Amino acid sequence: MSRLPKPIGTFGKPSEPKKQKNGTFRATVRYYGATGAKQIARFGDSADEARNKLAEAMRDYQEVHGGARITRNTKLIDLAAELLIELANDDSYTEGNIEDYRREIYVSTDKRANPSTIKIENSVGHLQVWQATPGELDRHLKRLVALKLRRKAKQHKIILRAMMAIAVRHGALDTNPIDGVAAFTRRKNQARGKVKDQRALPAFRAQVRTWARGEAIPGTPAYRSGPKRDWTLVWVIDVITGTGMRPHETFALLLDEMDVSATDPYLDVTGTLIEVRGKGRGGWERKPVPKTDNSWRRILLPPHSVEAITDTVADLEASGRPNPMRLLFPSRVGTPRSPTNFGRIWRAARGTDFEWVTPRTFRRGAGTEVDHAYDDPSRAARQLGNTEAVARKHYIDIPETVPDNRDVLERWARGW
Repeated sequence: MSRLPKPIGTFGKPSEPKKQKNGTFRATVRYYGATGAKQIARFGDSADEARNKLAEAMRDYQEVHGGARITRNTKLIDLAAELLIELANDDSYTEGNIEDYRREIYVSTDKRANPSTIKIENSVGHLQVWQATPGELDRHLKRLVALKLRRKAKQHKIILRAMMAIAVRHGALDTNPIDGVAAFTRRKNQARGKVKDQRALPAFRAQVRTWARGEAIPGTPAYRSGPKRDWTLVWVIDVITGTGMRPHETFALLLDEMDVSATDPYLDVTGTLIEVRGKGRGGWERKPVPKTDNSWRRILLPPHSVEAITDTVADLEASGRPNPMRLLFPSRVGTPRSPTNFGRIWRAARGTDFEWVTPRTFRRGAGTEVDHAYDDPSRAARQLGNTEAVARKHYIDIPETVPDNRDVLERWARGW
């Protein structure tokens, strides 16, 4: 009668440690994998030590095909590298998605970056898989929240969940430790809506022009030396406020995909910028498709945006600087303009009086104005390149005007 084959992924019975000629003890066991049986051996100065080392090897051993060997002793930063490989092989993730993960995993090597910025690499990346307990990961996320880095905490939780899922699949853990982490409590924002945001635009546009002329504004002194202030900021703001576009979409606009001399001036949103690392010096590249399926759209332009684009094109022609991609807002050397560098200029131009203003403030404002003018959230969503659900949740922010119920309430109060 033939012996039944051993189940795949199991071990045989460990041998009793045998003393070797050099005085050490050797213990062995067979591992039955998909490719056949393999003998594992461990040595020790005593029989008990050899037996214990073999037990540890059996605990950590994992046969993995087509990827790195993930064990209880794998460091989280190595687990993160495995995650990025998996994402790169998954067609549902774009280069931009993967770059977002990579940016939160690794400490930036850019000399201008702050090396103490909290990333997975310099926080929990040194932990081994078995050390990444729910309590340890919970403390990490709560530390981020305490530092007012709530958005970063949410990003780290998403990434860590995906990382630890790999460890579970490879048998290094039985359950995902992120499942035991406390949920984020929902913040209750002040119920004032965004009326302040809606009323800020005219004054903000005026202040940015003051800044661009080199004059002082609250929080930013007048221009004294160095590169002159870039009037392009004025034009970018007028395009964003007239379209509700994302900054990354704005910097991906092409001259050949707009017509400001048409009866109904328009521009087409056909791409966005993504940050690419690891290819030479890295940098920003134009991706020839927008962020989502809803983002591909043609936007009719109001007069202040038409004026901004007209002035921008005239400046490009007068300067003669390189622009091989025919971008509306190229950098000084003709490459896609860095949204990061743009953010630094934005912060200088907003000063202290408008320190709460971000590019998203006026993207949100555009959606809100359209919705309340036409009482049509779907119209606002199409303007922004979002679904109606996303537009309602994130961009339509000032209180709705309720139906006219005055007669009913008056009769109720007077007993009529």
